[in-house]
Amino acid sequence: MRAETLVLRQPALTSLPLTLEDALAAVGVAPRTRSAVRARRGLLWHWFAYEATWLACINTLLSVPVLLAAMTMTAAGMSFAVAAGLAPAVYRVLNDGLPWAALALLVAAMLKAGHVWVDRKALGSTRLFGYALAIVLGTAGLWMAVMLGYASVVPMMFKPVLRLAGGDATAQVAAANAAMLGYFEPAVIGGAALLLSAKSAKTSAMRRAPLLRRRIAFGGMVLSLIAVLLSAWAADRHSTGADARDGMTFAIGGDTLSGRDGAYGSLFAPGVPCHVSSLFGWRTDPVLKDQTKLHQGVDVAVRQGTPIHAMADGRVMFVDFDEGLGNFVALRTDKLTIINGHMESVAVHAGDVVHKGDVIGFVGSTGKSTGPHVHLQLCPGGHMDKGHLICGGATNPYENWPTLSALAQMSCVDGPRTF
Repeated sequence: MRAETLVLRQPALTSLPLTLEDALAAVGVAPRTRSAVRARRGLLWHWFAYEATWLACINTLLSVPVLLAAMTMTAAGMSFAVAAGLAPAVYRVLNDGLPWAALALLVAAMLKAGHVWVDRKALGSTRLFGYALAIVLGTAGLWMAVMLGYASVVPMMFKPVLRLAGGDATAQVAAANAAMLGYFEPAVIGGAALLLSAKSAKTSAMRRAPLLRRRIAFGGMVLSLIAVLLSAWAADRHSTGADARDGMTFAIGGDTLSGRDGAYGSLFAPGVPCHVSSLFGWRTDPVLKDQTKLHQGVDVAVRQGTPIHAMADGRVMFVDFDEGLGNFVALRTDKLTIINGHMESVAVHAGDVVHKGDVIGFVGSTGKSTGPHVHLQLCPGGHMDKGHLICGGATNPYENWPTLSALAQMSCVDGPRTF
């Protein structure tokens, strides 16, 4: 009887998984076709992978405003922007545009998380990266909304945090702000420049690409790399406190956002306990509950009789009693007219020259008030007209003290602190 012969076939080399994706596909973790893998990549991956001359032109054009933004973080660059009349536009973008950018980041985070949740067939690593990206976008958007969003723009995000002004919570927020805010603009600009430089470097290094495309990409790469270096340099200067030492007052995102914070002092003596009791913006009238009005200042609640200090050098423009503000003082400074209202009594007279830190009155609850506090209002065009004070349109205080910590520190804790 002949024994059956057992033949063992050696697997063909081509059947072995050659890459990690092939190995994952072999065990059923990843799709088996490369086209399916590519189809489930994100927009960022597609942008980085796609090559075309028109895309190289767009990337290079985008590198120009990124570089200009990076230049504003230097004294020379911002001085040029001031001389060219571009500084107001820069601040307008920061004041008005970034809060909406924060909202866009939050929406993008929710959309990204929803897309990952629905796309159950995507690679496990792709889904994990998607959730991580959604968390990063959401965290960045929320922080931007808290730090830069004014009460009149994103009230539901900003007001709950601003109400923490005063006390231990403010000190903790102030420490976090001081640690992070100096890196905010360098991180945003540097991150965008790094992505553009990497994409342009990839395009310029492709041997088979048309020469024109490679040259355009090389130019964009140079511009983006300069922006990366400027961002890294600015972040290093902010971390070492160089701005405070050499007087770079225009370094946005460094020790000061506007260059004006250091000109103002605290309303009260160091260590006086107080808190922000009402914000700038639309609110229900605290006395006439059925009316909604625009509150043109910030109310700082503090103990009755607390001395109120002049926040800057200037001349007392007006001292009077108003049905709404009660006893108030209007102090004209180089830049603004500062109004402090609801005083129990006033310690200055019209025409007096006062210096930052001088006592101008005492906290009270005169006029339309529900308790002892100081009404702080800023008037960019304050002037007298037929014996009456004309504010000329109240300025949002958060444009002068952009963060919760700055406002709280200047009003309640240990004097002015610039961020």
